[in-house]
Amino acid sequence: METRPATQADVPGLEVIRRQAIESGFTDEYDRSAFAHLVATPEERLEAWITSSAYEVLVGETEVTAVCFGVFDRESGEIVGLYTAPNHERKGCATALLAAFEATAREDGIDQITVDAPLNAVDFFEDRGFERRGTVERNDVPADLALERVRFVKPVSTPAGP
Repeated sequence: METRPATQADVPGLEVIRRQAIESGFTDEYDRSAFAHLVATPEERLEAWITSSAYEVLVGETEVTAVCFGVFDRESGEIVGLYTAPNHERKGCATALLAAFEATAREDGIDQITVDAPLNAVDFFEDRGFERRGTVERNDVPADLALERVRFVKPVSTPAGP
């Protein structure tokens, strides 16, 4: 698998990955009525994130196609999203993107990475050294559709100076 920066041309394929990942990952963790709108609605901010220097949007791809992508806010140190196509889960794609985001954080002088992870991703982040800091609910959806998430934090050591 190769990792590269996302381009505007990637947006349609990344939307497919996002929708598949939400559908597959959320089905056993949340009531369908709580996440159906996420599957049905495109992530309108994706194009802006790709063109903004404040965000790093990376794609993981095989020789054939993109299989995962992630969005990292370079100003706040927050992982905004990390999505893997269901048939490529547990093959190291999200782990590779996470390692790249950690490297970016170190380069940018960020001392910790945060993520508000959906319930299906709790084990993934715990297994990679993130520490739980409570639960949060999405505030970008109507209150009756808010999804519980777990806030995670991971310290990122900055590289030693010359």
